[in-house]
Amino acid sequence: MTGPDETILGIKVATFIASFTGAVISVVVDFRSHDFLTALGAIFAGVFIAVIASDATVEFFNLSGTWGNGIAGIYGITGRNLVMWLRKASQDPTSIVSSILKGWRK
Repeated sequence: MTGPDETILGIKVATFIASFTGAVISVVVDFRSHDFLTALGAIFAGVFIAVIASDATVEFFNLSGTWGNGIAGIYGITGRNLVMWLRKASQDPTSIVSSILKGWRK
């Protein structure tokens, strides 16, 4: 059995568990917005972002290592938001681009 600071394939077990839990919770809370494919994509995106960015965020803000699990959970939740934005953008890309440009002009 591995401990929370152990790594499997270079991924901290605690980071994976926290991000996976956050991603699953965010998908379950808004399950009507997902089909099977977008639910898997949201979970994968959340875990991927957390694995890549959690340690960098802790280092950047000079936080203690215990913050890493909470940050991984938050990044897990952002995966759902990313997938839903991409889904919306793929349905009507011109409106997404125009709304982004309007925001930059202000």
